[in-house]
Amino acid sequence: MIRTNTPRLVEDPIPSEVSVRTVSLEDRERLARMLSRISPRTIYERFHAPYPDVPEWTLAGMLEADHDDIESLVAVSGDEIVGHAMYVRSQNGREAEFAVVVEDAWQSRGVGRLLLAELAAKAGSRDIDLFTGSVLGENRRTLGALAAVFPGMRYGVRDGVYQVRAPLRASPHEAATERVA
Repeated sequence: MIRTNTPRLVEDPIPSEVSVRTVSLEDRERLARMLSRISPRTIYERFHAPYPDVPEWTLAGMLEADHDDIESLVAVSGDEIVGHAMYVRSQNGREAEFAVVVEDAWQSRGVGRLLLAELAAKAGSRDIDLFTGSVLGENRRTLGALAAVFPGMRYGVRDGVYQVRAPLRASPHEAATERVA
């Protein structure tokens, strides 16, 4: 594992019309509409597979949340969902695998960072210490967003895929270093 050298993103203002909330079963149609609007590239970057459309079983999984071991959030603008993030707690109980997707028209506008920060806050309040995940090497926007939200992020690269480990709380040494800088 190495420490990331990815610079922090410039803090773009997050559009004021975007809010984040937990997903509900009533979001099925809105989430399906968002997924129908994302490009094949975004589908590939999120699901690591060239699906022509997002499979129904994936949509069902994105709606599932027990608000402890599984959390699922949506970013909403008006009546439309424009982003989704979720985590699933691992068997050891202290780590969770995360995933995030933002509709193409809303990418690079801070929506992913907002979703990740809210997801991390919820996970941290439930005694989860670390997010893990896989990010395709060409998905530089997601790597940048992760570095901006998780300054202690570390990763290894295998077969062009970044295996990310993002502590949800900075260690005392990292926090002291950030205060000095």
